[in-house]
Amino acid sequence: MKAASEIGVYLTTITMKPRKFPGEEPPPFVAEAMQESDVVICATSMTMFYTKARIAACEAGARLLSMAGATASTFASDAMFADFQNQAKLGKIVAARITRASKIHVTSFGGTDLELKVEGRVGQVVTGLCRKRGDAQGVPDIEVYVAPIESASHGTLVVDGSTSVTGLVKTPIKIGIERGIVQEIRGGHEAQRLISILHATGSRKSYRVGEFGIGLNPLAKLHGSIIEDEAVMGTAHIALGENRPLGGRNRAPIHVDLVFKRPRIELDGKLVFKEKSFLI
Repeated sequence: MKAASEIGVYLTTITMKPRKFPGEEPPPFVAEAMQESDVVICATSMTMFYTKARIAACEAGARLLSMAGATASTFASDAMFADFQNQAKLGKIVAARITRASKIHVTSFGGTDLELKVEGRVGQVVTGLCRKRGDAQGVPDIEVYVAPIESASHGTLVVDGSTSVTGLVKTPIKIGIERGIVQEIRGGHEAQRLISILHATGSRKSYRVGEFGIGLNPLAKLHGSIIEDEAVMGTAHIALGENRPLGGRNRAPIHVDLVFKRPRIELDGKLVFKEKSFLI
């Protein structure tokens, strides 16, 4: 607020009751204010990136920064000082390679062994750079993502990093997936929290795999703040639920990010990422 006021920006700040889960719509007066703004910064506990309010604001020309789960430590994090422009160049190369692929096979030291089909889907980049009217980005997020074919993911996902509804994971969450749908969730307290939130949405589509992402911010660290956690170089993430803004077809009331460490990623059988390094 202080920085914005010093450059002559007309400021409005709004505080609202925390949303119950990621992707829940804000109150109407918040949505209206977003549509009337040139720049919107969402430092909210739950992401608003997948809401109708965000989409309408960007269609009206607003530039929007999502900082879901951001805390004071997020703002002071080294991740905020990454070379966003240089990492965006890397992201575009990786996204282009994903776009050409038909299948992704990802494993991890924690036990993940998951296959996703992506033929016809377009890889995208989160750069953190919001320069044109209608742009929407996350900060300090830098990542490459794709919306897998909704009915064609299968295998085991072991979440040992963090989630957007629990923060850091103390006991790994083991998730079984068939035909793109979560079949079982096992683990400790964080697993029970995830089960409770997905159940509360009342929609089977909340259990569908909606996104695969790879962190690209070399200065980001796992803190329990999803906007930084999903950006950590050396992690990948799967999201459940809504994915239409990402190029998918699953309409759901929630979007939950699930971060896991030390992925090994193959595209059409060729190893392209191991530990913290791309091989392309």
